[in-house]
Amino acid sequence: MKRYRWLGARWPEEFNELASKMKAIPFTQDSYDGFILERVRDTSIEARYIEKLISKEKVLDPFGNEEIFNYVTYRQVAFTLFDEFPNIELWDPPRSINVYLSRLLELSNFSLSVNHLQINLLDWVAAFQDQLNRTIVIDSLQISGLEIENGVNAKVLLKGDKDVRAAVKQFTNNRQYILEKLQLKVKFDRKIASIHLGNMELRRFLRILWKISYPCYASPCQI
Repeated sequence: MKRYRWLGARWPEEFNELASKMKAIPFTQDSYDGFILERVRDTSIEARYIEKLISKEKVLDPFGNEEIFNYVTYRQVAFTLFDEFPNIELWDPPRSINVYLSRLLELSNFSLSVNHLQINLLDWVAAFQDQLNRTIVIDSLQISGLEIENGVNAKVLLKGDKDVRAAVKQFTNNRQYILEKLQLKVKFDRKIASIHLGNMELRRFLRILWKISYPCYASPCQI
């Protein structure tokens, strides 16, 4: 299963100019880093940023002689850049993307601004409910990082045959926690739609809604 990560950005230049700069730094067999462009459009760039990492390992043989072996590995960031929210989509990103972001900053002459998207699932559900003008029931919700005592945190799944939001508020009692995922149900005519959302899934859902210009998402600031 693919993992996705999203970042916000403000592009200081047109994508055609940015793509031309990436083409000027291609990844080849002789290079240590560079870009491979897959698809370039007026509103998006699909590409990969690849680093070639060389490490050395020293090994002593049974006679005390030292041998040095070179190991080559590759770190890859597959991404799509969009001119609209969210602006950077990463697929199965490595743990650290600092070098990749530094390269983007260099290409934009350090005039690019990048920010992490902070999404509150409960706030989003409330806004979605107001826009739909229908009652939404959250019947399952998972939280983590709830401090029980000093050095002891809990990961809890709350389920019910009714909305569990009030129960979560009572259970957490104003303590900090991380909302990981939830299940909501909304009734359309005679059918009940069930939607599972986590922080990462919601970001992808938001991009889909943004693409079809759903009225609730005329501006990301409304979320």
